[in-house]
Amino acid sequence: MKRPLEKKGSIIGDYMLAKKPGNRQVSFVGQMKKSSPDVIADAELTLSEKNHKEDTYSKTAGVSGPQRVFKVVFIGNSGVGKSSFIHHYCRGHFPNKMSTTVGMDFQVRSLVLDSTQIALQLWDTAGQERFHSITTQYYRKADGILVMYDVTQTTSLMAVRDWLDQVQKNKADGACVMLLGNKMDMEDGGGRQVTTMQGQNLAEEYQTEFFECSAKSGHNIQEAMTHLARLMGAQQDKQCESVLHSLDDSSRRGHCCT
Repeated sequence: MKRPLEKKGSIIGDYMLAKKPGNRQVSFVGQMKKSSPDVIADAELTLSEKNHKEDTYSKTAGVSGPQRVFKVVFIGNSGVGKSSFIHHYCRGHFPNKMSTTVGMDFQVRSLVLDSTQIALQLWDTAGQERFHSITTQYYRKADGILVMYDVTQTTSLMAVRDWLDQVQKNKADGACVMLLGNKMDMEDGGGRQVTTMQGQNLAEEYQTEFFECSAKSGHNIQEAMTHLARLMGAQQDKQCESVLHSLDDSSRRGHCCT
């Protein structure tokens, strides 16, 4: 089994390579079922330590890996389809049976975008109220946050406001946020309760990207994730340029003082 790609601290921090490069599909499927933020933080640290050893091996062996690694967190009410979306995106088909997420699960999807190999860490969070504190721990360091609702349930859209408020309060600077309306496959049967305009208006209010999709049929799954990957790449480039510009200014001021 291939090992996960693990990234350190901040959005523009150092990234660590896996023992083997991604194969443009799922490179790792893992589960975390914890009940407290402290326990989950310990688990993430353990993964980081393991990957540090693998990173040393990769450099010694000359193994190439992804040029960029982004952490993406999925949040939203329980039952809106977060797990099914991730499963379809990573494995190419809708799962026959999917149990309710408890705590945290994650998968990794590798892709090539504009000749750049990218790895996306996809963190699937539990939507139940008792797990909200765990969710908060994880989207603070996320490069991308996908807030999902169910177009067949008005209540899930109403709950999105609370999720988006949490995101705005706790997300890292520069994190890309996207609002996703799922279960488009059920609109033909008259099951749709949330209109596209309602979703668009909410996305505009919170200044987020917006897509409607279907985890079952695959509609807009690839498009939404590719768009998000481009946004995160552009944001990372912008932050790196800002850091380099600041360093350059500091260097110039230092020479002037000399």
